Amino acid sequence: MSIRLLIVAAVMTASAFSYAPSVLADLIAVIGTGRMGAAIGPRFAETGHTVIYGSRDPAQEKVRALVARTGPGTTATTNDDAVEKADIIVFALPFAATEELIKSNQNEFAGKIIFDITNASLKALTPDHPDAVESSAGQIIQEWAPKSFVVKAFNTVGYHIVGDPSHASGPVTVPLVGNSGEAKMKVAGLVQAMGFETTDSGTIENAHVTEGMAHLYFIPLARREFDEAFEYYFRKGTAPTGVTAKQIRGTD
Repeated sequence: MSIRLLIVAAVMTASAFSYAPSVLADLIAVIGTGRMGAAIGPRFAETGHTVIYGSRDPAQEKVRALVARTGPGTTATTNDDAVEKADIIVFALPFAATEELIKSNQNEFAGKIIFDITNASLKALTPDHPDAVESSAGQIIQEWAPKSFVVKAFNTVGYHIVGDPSHASGPVTVPLVGNSGEAKMKVAGLVQAMGFETTDSGTIENAHVTEGMAHLYFIPLARREFDEAFEYYFRKGTAPTGVTAKQIRGTD
């Protein structure tokens, strides 16, 4: 697919909390209408994109209310139909629900960006979890859809911050990992238009790092230890000054 870099680069020059509409509108499929899907879909619409929600039951009241809240031009349909129609596909599903969708729509994913916000359980942290994986959800999704461009983002950010980044009391930097530089630039433009900063954190192999961080974030919540729950945010521009890279690495 053609990812028009010059226009995207113009979007990426916006300030960290700018909500200016995107210069170039896309049709974005948000697959999943849970808390994360319901947070990110309206944000895409705010920044000038058309949103189509994918749902197992697009006629249910919850989905109809989300469509109305997202705004004019928004629709809801089946997951398969949303994948077929969209330019960009956002996975806002539990990781266990993604395999069948991808493998049954291989041709529809080819050449498209998969904006992956899922997290898998890592065997290194939860060896007995039934959905635990050796690598990461991002790597596995790229293996399942080899002709697509997977970019992992937002998996370390809570749905409430995606919905309104001002709740973080300061700029939030979203790490992006993926194998395509062009696809990462495109996703960076989408994320920055929502009021976040971004940083390129390398290839999709690094997804296991960001997913591991997300897993630590979820542990107290899963145990219902709400007094122990926490949030953490990446912030660019906080490196120590007057220190060389060799000193940071401990080689100087």
